[in-house]
Amino acid sequence: MFVRLAFLLCLLFSSNVRADDFSLLTAFYQTVCEKHAEPVTAEELTVEGLGALSQIDGDLLFANGKEMVYLYYKRRQADLWRKPENPDDIKAWVKIALQAKEAAEKASAKAAEHDFELIEKFMAAAAGSLNDYSHYYSELDPEKDDLPKNIYPFARRMIGDVLYIKIGNFNASTKQNLLSAFKDYPQARAVILDLRGNRGGLLTAAVEVAAAFIDGGIIASVKGRDPASVKYYNAAEKTGYNLPTVVLIDGNTASSAEVVAAALMEQIQAKLVGTGSFGKGSIQEMYSFENGGRLALTTAHFYTPSGQKIDKIGLIPDYCTYQAAENTPTHKPEAFTNLRCGKEDREKSDVDIGLAVSLLK
Repeated sequence: MFVRLAFLLCLLFSSNVRADDFSLLTAFYQTVCEKHAEPVTAEELTVEGLGALSQIDGDLLFANGKEMVYLYYKRRQADLWRKPENPDDIKAWVKIALQAKEAAEKASAKAAEHDFELIEKFMAAAAGSLNDYSHYYSELDPEKDDLPKNIYPFARRMIGDVLYIKIGNFNASTKQNLLSAFKDYPQARAVILDLRGNRGGLLTAAVEVAAAFIDGGIIASVKGRDPASVKYYNAAEKTGYNLPTVVLIDGNTASSAEVVAAALMEQIQAKLVGTGSFGKGSIQEMYSFENGGRLALTTAHFYTPSGQKIDKIGLIPDYCTYQAAENTPTHKPEAFTNLRCGKEDREKSDVDIGLAVSLLK
């Protein structure tokens, strides 16, 4: 084993590849390949990650061939490498990635100037190529506040004898706010739950909200690549308020908000009004690396009580208000049963609320 380790280190240093870079990228590859919700090969990560070289210098191009991979500079071949036989050979592909980095720095003055961030750019491009909200956060990036800005995280009022509840996001206070609304308006005979613009929040809080409407049963399930990782979220027995319910959704209704809407649709036959939802039904877990970078990696997906996938699909409303003008009459709900429903921001539309009231009469 000592001889093999010494041989590997010799190869690394002989190709001008630093051992700490090799260790960092190997940890990154292993995390993605082992933990991602869908299978990803080391070859795919390498090809997508090295595409970031073009971001540093437009004259750099990394190309994937049938048996070889190539680095071009100003349309001329700068270097080439034979592809490992196994697309899952992490160490072999990490070595190619780092050798391509070194070759790019020799060929391009711009790449040489940015040598300190090429690894970071590589990891960001590789994570971004997964196209499922996986994201690499570099310590070199300026700090950003990516939290959703909800002016009204919770609001409630009566519309006639219908209790209207607006939830802007799910947080530690949402359950108590919801229960207080039911307590303060015992005369309510029906509920409009407005989740338009709600991009999610705490899954536990969302499950608690759904449970307030459901007398037992599955609210959602979470499934990853490992069958043993399947987890079910259930409502406690006999806790639901059992009121006729309409849920408002739009193109910005996402993540745990979609979980709630789907659970109420399937478990208490709540009607959905609005447009197609966003379609973010995935879970991201955070992993840290020795360089201070962090990776938010999609490791599992949400499924509705009946086992339907939400991610990249979203929910289709029973009554579609897509592109409905504010003066559109809502007294005939059957006029809104368009099965081909697009996605848009409907958060401030009164048409959706009016249609929900008509459905609950």
